[in-house]
Order: sequence, then C-alpha cells, then structure tokens
Amino acid sequence: MASPTPLSPLHDWLGALDEDDIRSLLDLAARDVAGLADWLETRRAAASDDPGDLLAIVNRDLAPTRRFYDYYQANHYASNAYDTVQLLSDQAAQATPALIPVIERAITLTTRAILKSDDSSGLQGDLVRTLLDAHATAVRSASPALTQPEQTRLVKWIVKYRYGGTQDFFDPDIVAYAPGLSATSVAQYRKAIAGIDLGESGGYPLRRLAVLDRDRDAIVAASGGEPTNALVAKSLVADLDEAGLHEDAVAYAQMGVRLDSRGWDRTLIDLLVEDAVTRSAADEAVTLRRSWFARFTQSTAFDALRETASHAGVWEDERPDAEEKLSLNDPRGFVRYLLAEDRGDQAWDFATARIDPTEAADVWLNLCKYRSATRPADTLPVYRAILQQTLVVTDKRNYRSAAEILKRMRHVAQSAGADHEAEFTVFLSQVVEQNRRRPTCIAAFRKAKLI
Repeated sequence: MASPTPLSPLHDWLGALDEDDIRSLLDLAARDVAGLADWLETRRAAASDDPGDLLAIVNRDLAPTRRFYDYYQANHYASNAYDTVQLLSDQAAQATPALIPVIERAITLTTRAILKSDDSSGLQGDLVRTLLDAHATAVRSASPALTQPEQTRLVKWIVKYRYGGTQDFFDPDIVAYAPGLSATSVAQYRKAIAGIDLGESGGYPLRRLAVLDRDRDAIVAASGGEPTNALVAKSLVADLDEAGLHEDAVAYAQMGVRLDSRGWDRTLIDLLVEDAVTRSAADEAVTLRRSWFARFTQSTAFDALRETASHAGVWEDERPDAEEKLSLNDPRGFVRYLLAEDRGDQAWDFATARIDPTEAADVWLNLCKYRSATRPADTLPVYRAILQQTLVVTDKRNYRSAAEILKRMRHVAQSAGADHEAEFTVFLSQVVEQNRRRPTCIAAFRKAKLI
C-alpha cells in the first residue's frame, strides 16, 4: 500500500485528525485490515522496555507450526519471520542484557524450523545467520556490560547450541563475541571446546581461538599445517590477516600463489597487490597483475591489470600486449571491453571475424544496440540470425526474448529506411506463419503488439 504523499488529500486529512480520531482509526484498521494488528503489536513490543514483550513476538512469529516445511512453505516461513528477525538485529546495536536471551530464543526457534524444512533457497539459513550476528552484536554492545554470571551463562549457551547434539550447521564465532567477554569467559569457552571431540572436520572453534590469540603457529596448526594447495592457503591467509599478522599473511599468500594454477588464489593476488601498493611498490603491483593475467587470460584478470596499471600510470605501456592476449583467449570479454571503451566500430569488426551471432547472442545484441545508432542496416541480418536461433527451442522465455528482438528489429528497420522497413514486414509475417502452431509464441507476439 502506497504512503500518502505530503501534498495528497489523504495526507491533509490525516494531519487534521486529533489524537482521539487517530486512535479510533487505528483501532478500526487493526480489526478490519489483515495483518495490521500483528504489525502494530510488533511495533509496540519494539518500543517497550520489557523484553517479555519482544519474547512474545518471537514466540508468535518464529515458532515452527508444521512437522515439515516444503520448499514453498519454508520460504513463506522465512518471509513471515523476516520483520521480527530484522527488529532484533536492529535492536542488538543498543542492547540491554535482557535482550540477549530473547535473541537466543529466536535462534533456537529458527534453527528448530530449519531442521524440519527444505531450505534449498537458503532463506531460513539467512535468518539464523542474521540472528547469530545480532547475538554477538548484543553481547558486545550490552549496556550495562554483562556481569560474570551472565557471561558464564552465555558461554554455556553457545557451547550447548553448537555441540548439544541438535544441530551442526551453524557455528557461533568466539572472535565476534570476545570484545564483550572477560578473559575468564574466554577461558571457560576454551576449556569447554578442549573437552569436546571435534572430529576431523570440526576445527572451526580452534581456528577462531587461534585468531583471537593472534598466534601464528596455532593458526597454521588449526588450518591443518603448512598449506599444500592454494585453497588451503587462501583460508589460512584470511585468518592471519584477520589476526593482524600481516607479514605472515603476505608470506603465505606468496606461497599459495606458487602452489596452484587453478584460480583459487585470486584473493591471494589481491592481497599481495594491496600490500605492494601500500608500500608504494607500484612496479611490483603491476608485475603481480601481469603475471596473474598471463596465467588466467580472462576479462576479470585483464580488468584488474588495467586498474592497477592505470593507478601506476603505466597502462598505455601494458595495453597493447594485454589487449592482444585478451582478444586471443577471451573474445567475448574483449568485445565487452571495446564497447566499454567506446570503440564500437572496432568491436563490431572484431566480432564479425571471430564470433558467431548464434553462439553469443548476448554479445551481439549489445553490439547491435551500438551499431544501430550509426549503421542500422548492418544489424538486421544479425538480429534475424539470433531470432531464428532463439525460436528453435520451445520455451516461454524464448518466445518473450524473440518478441523483444522483433520489436528492436522493427525500430531499427524504420531507422534504416523504407526498403528495410518493407523487408521487415515480410520477415515478420514469415515468422508469425512459421510459429502459428505455437499459441504461446503467438500470444507473446500479440502482447508485444507485433501482430
């Protein structure tokens, strides 16, 4: 429902109502408008100083009510829960200690729901992660700060939530909680984790404790020892960098780049380039980007090289060789680059020689959009080829795409002159006749006002 604009008659009428009139109007609306009473109750609870009010809202909106939620039901649950979860997330930044158990109840209920759901969309998982973030935020921001007994209770809850046997999908992050915890509480968590059989793949809490301790050797050990491939190195470098051990992170990033050639180390290259730029070693940064692009001659690596070299003031020196490599190894990316550089004629000539319109429709449709402004007739054969390829497969989406292409063709043909417009009219009639046994296709054409 749209809000009344400041100058609308409705806005003026509402502004003239007194307090009693507005209260009566809200009472009437809460009775007659579906969902409004619940929404108002949520607003009231948000404004209340009593955490029991919020707890009632949490129990009302988040408690699972089905034995199992299928895909659509799971998404509906997530949609209904979103406002309450967001309310708790917003309030966490200025939390009182009493808010923390309310968020814990919300985490418990949403976790209980996801355990009996098809959450392949990920929406319910997002709710739980948002609440876990809010929980840690509330602990850090609580005013007054949590007492030691309150912290001890909190640590027990965290450990039980993760290791109580109910779920093993979501891991509370001790690093996120630590600013709101005493050394005693962190020690309690450490002792609890030490007494749990984490299994071969359960090292997450050990990694996070090592990051919290800023202990290089412990971080490496918790990651499985010295990395044997770039993917492991990537995770290790992230932990070292988060712990503030920048020199160690750089050293392992260099190792990771050497370990693997499958592309996992893009973030490692980014870290090394950032380090070089910070040290004002522009030549080193460009060399890193050039080396990376030589290994992965795709548009993403090209763009990174161009950005770094431009900042270093040497892109014009790098450009000829880089463009040649990109054109040979990523023709579509090269066309997109040329169009972005406003070198459309060069892009058209290159694509004409290298790229089949029926195999790269998205590239050619962009080219045609550019070309139609100056030489519209050139684009009509390309549009025709793409259209015919689009209509090979029976599909509603293909029919809608075909209708859009025909609309573009009609406009371009009109720009190209009377002869081309007449040719398009004949072509359109042929397309309609060829597809007359496809009622969904004809309906798409009618909707587009083509026939």
